[in-house]
Amino acid sequence: MKKLKLKLMMKDYGHVAPLACGDVVAEGIDLQLERDSPNALDRTLSDASIGAGELSLSRHLSRLAQGDHSFVGIPVFPSRSFRHRCFFVRRGSKLDRLDQLQGKRIGCNEWPATGNTWSRAALRDVGVRIEDIQWSVGSIDGAPSSRPQGKLPPHVTAVNDKTLLSMLLADELDALMCPTPPQGFYVDGGPVIRLLRNFRETEMDYYRRTEIFPIFHIVGVRREVYEEHPGVLRSLFNALNTAKLRWQQNRKQLADLTPWTLAEIEDTNVLFGEDWSPYGIEKNLKVLQMLCDEQLAQGLVSQRQDARKTFPEFESSLAS
Repeated sequence: MKKLKLKLMMKDYGHVAPLACGDVVAEGIDLQLERDSPNALDRTLSDASIGAGELSLSRHLSRLAQGDHSFVGIPVFPSRSFRHRCFFVRRGSKLDRLDQLQGKRIGCNEWPATGNTWSRAALRDVGVRIEDIQWSVGSIDGAPSSRPQGKLPPHVTAVNDKTLLSMLLADELDALMCPTPPQGFYVDGGPVIRLLRNFRETEMDYYRRTEIFPIFHIVGVRREVYEEHPGVLRSLFNALNTAKLRWQQNRKQLADLTPWTLAEIEDTNVLFGEDWSPYGIEKNLKVLQMLCDEQLAQGLVSQRQDARKTFPEFESSLAS
């Protein structure tokens, strides 16, 4: 039988390397893996030649809620992270706790993005009412996002004439909420610092208390590809999961990113177990449902979604 030719778009993750290098293959697929860390999510959506690729989980859920089923999700979660680290204030600010942001002015780069949804969830977790915050959405320190922001709530204002970093430094904002540190953060004595100086401990405590390790992205297949080749879901899942497990087995032997990466891996294994980023539905049902519930609480969707119904085609493929 002729193999399906498929272009897969991913960021350049270490856990994808075994697939990229050919150590792992996708059964029944003539796979062309393209890696583009800055643009993977946008290219998956905009380039029709890409049959499968990385997607924002929050935006995917929002599309499903709106009846848009153009992509079929696979429970592969290539990107996860905590977000307590993503709040920044001016040097000299007296703010150093999340609960102090109640009623303050915060700038963020995107409103419906998965990461920012999790960041707002962290605020809600400590009792902050996000509707009481004066939000500004725009460019942090460069070109603004070209992704659609949807209908912004009344407490959110789009800013187009200046950067949010300049507003922070001019005392027009109290804090920034963004995925990566703004310009000047890594400059010795720079004007911007993290709100939570010891974010690592805060995030570890959050995980101990909630068992939530936020998921950002999934892998999706264009519906027309799936309908013609339904086996593509299981094949891609198996290949990506095998690649991740192979990388996982080797990470202690290749722990040379920093002189103490091995110690970090060992500490993380104690907290999470050996596989701190499992694929599949059952092991991730709690975190998936929490994101669905946060989308409703934050006004990103109008009806509560059931996380168990997020991957119906994939579950059907397992039963067949």
